[in-house]
Amino acid sequence: MKMNETIKPFIQFRQVTKKFGDFTAINNLTLDIYNNEFFSLLGPSGCGKTTLLRMLAGFEKPTDGRILLDGEDITDIPPHLRPINMMFQSYALFPHMTVEKNIAFGLKQDKLPSNKINQRVDEMLDLVELTEFAKRKPNQLSGGQCQRVALARSLAKHPKLLLLDEPLGALDKRLRDQTQFELMNIQEKLGITFVIVTHDQEEAMTVSNRIGVMDKGKVIQVATPNHIYEAPATKSVAEFIGNVNLFAGIYKGFNDTGSKLQCEHSDAVVYSSQSIDVDIGANIWLAVRPEKLEISKTIPDSEYNILKGQVIDIGYGGSFSTYHVKLPNGNMLSAIRANRERTSEHSITWNDDVYLHWSAKSAIVLTN
Repeated sequence: MKMNETIKPFIQFRQVTKKFGDFTAINNLTLDIYNNEFFSLLGPSGCGKTTLLRMLAGFEKPTDGRILLDGEDITDIPPHLRPINMMFQSYALFPHMTVEKNIAFGLKQDKLPSNKINQRVDEMLDLVELTEFAKRKPNQLSGGQCQRVALARSLAKHPKLLLLDEPLGALDKRLRDQTQFELMNIQEKLGITFVIVTHDQEEAMTVSNRIGVMDKGKVIQVATPNHIYEAPATKSVAEFIGNVNLFAGIYKGFNDTGSKLQCEHSDAVVYSSQSIDVDIGANIWLAVRPEKLEISKTIPDSEYNILKGQVIDIGYGGSFSTYHVKLPNGNMLSAIRANRERTSEHSITWNDDVYLHWSAKSAIVLTN
């Protein structure tokens, strides 16, 4: 889904603050989320993402600020009157009810006619591919199937907005990976706005149209997964999203190769093609993702961005291997190389002297 930010936002947080006693969980936050978007709130534990979700659901009320949904101020509207459903990590299924009765529960509470309830339940069972399990109870289902029942129940009332709080946290990796794509397909079919809270970077990168990275009660960057990864706004975003090699140093100006950084505690000089608006002599960082580093035993054919080190450790990841390389100044860098050949032998092994090289276009300059 491509975002057209000239369209009016579907969800609007306007200068929202939430305090619990002396603790500020959300700090003067303004954020826009658009209709039919799959939006992730991502951040470490305690950053405020779940508090933000609970305020959107109506379970918490802002200390200051307003929340709007589809143009309507919902700040003071109680949870049961909001056109919003929330799916929890625990799923909260009724153990004594069958799958179809779990899905129908909210519809019966709303006193829908029986024929409408049956029709809606059948639609939801078909959507999550659980029709043949309709008569089973939760203890007769797998974790992934329970997750789909909870999703169907959340969607049965056709909410304008679905909130998901760590919905895949209880699943094993294989099932979690599979379910991520199921969630994406369901969201696309229904055209409902999904807002998901997660601390799992890979999950957020997979399912989201956009990600809001949070820290200490603030959103520090909102962008597409690709932009968040390739062009983080700050050092903390670069470190939180995926793995990254960071070089701290002094800005020495811009030339034909790019921005020049004199590394601290080293004679090494490294470059990024990115230009920046800071004074010469300013403290900056240069960030390079491990997969952007080329590792070899021979000196690369280049005049810049070459560092020599020693392989200290190797992690085998199946389709790739991660090499931890120690530089002469003691700093450690990580390089990832694809395992393209079916072999248990690698040309680079422990204690080998190696050269690391990267293109200036692969490096990001960070000023904060």
